[in-house]
Amino acid sequence: MARLIDRPAEHQDRSISPGTAAPQCEHCGRPHGHTLRCLPDGRWLSPDGIWFSDEGDPAPWPDVVEYAGVRTSRSIVGQYRRAAAIERSAEKAMAEKAMERRWLCRRCHMVTARDEHRRVTRTRSLMRLALGDLFEGTYTI
Repeated sequence: MARLIDRPAEHQDRSISPGTAAPQCEHCGRPHGHTLRCLPDGRWLSPDGIWFSDEGDPAPWPDVVEYAGVRTSRSIVGQYRRAAAIERSAEKAMAEKAMERRWLCRRCHMVTARDEHRRVTRTRSLMRLALGDLFEGTYTI
């Protein structure tokens, strides 16, 4: 099995398939693979020199005090699945439509899927506690 290091440089990016055009985030419009300047309030500077809000709308330029909090971030856009609500009557037929794929940057993925990530984290921690209770006795919390 070929390791990631053994592959040519153009195939090392796993977020997009080789040969496709570089995508943009469908939520905020960040381009893939660029180093962006980001402010704490969510505004970011595009490679074209235009400031955008965290929703992707044009935003005003920051003043000197706001710009003091700027940080650089590399924008990585990937394709994420998002589960939609499934009706009970047509559950089998709607299975493919339920998992829609969207191009999102890492920030927008974490924002839009926050509830699902919290649910999974809570379930996993409760499962670990249950295994600990089963094999080591009760925990003192």
